[in-house]
Amino acid sequence: MSLETELERLRRSLNERAELGDLLEAKREVEHFVSYASAQQAQDACAHFESAGWSVDRSDGQDANGLFPVRVYRRQAIDAESAERSIRAIYAINEQHHGYYDGFGAMVVLAEGSEPQGFFSRLFGRQGSDG
Repeated sequence: MSLETELERLRRSLNERAELGDLLEAKREVEHFVSYASAQQAQDACAHFESAGWSVDRSDGQDANGLFPVRVYRRQAIDAESAERSIRAIYAINEQHHGYYDGFGAMVVLAEGSEPQGFFSRLFGRQGSDG
């Protein structure tokens, strides 16, 4: 997936999170998933990510597609500027090591005492007056 496509996907995700009540400026662990064709590429990329201030978890083996998966993560806010800067940094390092970007994830952070909205309300068993 191209960087521009991923940034557009990020913007949609942040808008959806904001509508659900996510406090985007709150710090939380944000993780990115990348993979590499060889164990050496994965090892080199991990060293690069770590030198850039990221933490990494890597698998010792290949996934079902024959790639070596790596989880890159750190604690940060996911406001639009911070999140975009992170994805750009991940893409830049990943590109240098010929990796594949598989997406990102982060917990939703709600204001203390607030009720989850929409899907999260149903997920946590709390439905509002709309059903």
